[in-house]
Amino acid sequence: MTQRATIFEVIEALERTRIPFRLARDRPDTIRVDATLVGMRLEIECFEDGQVEISTFEDTEDIDEGYDDLMQVLRDYAFD
Repeated sequence: MTQRATIFEVIEALERTRIPFRLARDRPDTIRVDATLVGMRLEIECFEDGQVEISTFEDTEDIDEGYDDLMQVLRDYAFD
């Protein structure tokens, strides 16, 4: 069985390890914690019942050229 945790326990764990984070609410049943490490980003979904889901994203964090690249990404990934 997977251990459950409150949003407060998740935040306290990140604060203890000095990992910067932001909170977001994109769905009515979760609060998302976005944490940033060198070379990795975490999306931590905290559910009302204590369930925690984690998605990890690793990359080289290369910097693209700028506004034109941003516009291309938005065209490629825009919601219909």
